[in-house]
Amino acid sequence: MKCIGWLCLGASLLILYYFYNPVTTLWAPKCLLKVATGLQCPGCGIQRALHALLQGRFSEAIHYNYFLLFSGPYILSFGVRALLPKGKAKDSLTKVIEDKRLIWLYITLFFIWFIVRNILKI
Repeated sequence: MKCIGWLCLGASLLILYYFYNPVTTLWAPKCLLKVATGLQCPGCGIQRALHALLQGRFSEAIHYNYFLLFSGPYILSFGVRALLPKGKAKDSLTKVIEDKRLIWLYITLFFIWFIVRNILKI
């Protein structure tokens, strides 16, 4: 039952982001780090990327946040795991996404992306 609620919430957000551009709407949350410091956090551009992706503009979506090429599939794998029934497939996926090396790689790339995108202004 809990899973259905999360799916409904996710579907509702996807519908909103399909129809409303976060750049032109007032309700879309703004990045507090960017507002306060002018620096782009590693997640800056994800709302715009999601809108572009839902509109079928894939290259534009990637342009908003290149880190999505790595973080998108990794984060989606957590959603897939939540939907899988208990069994071998779920256990295998859990071993992969909770592997300490992968987690440290993600954290390292997260901070590298934070530094690089602000130095290169991308």
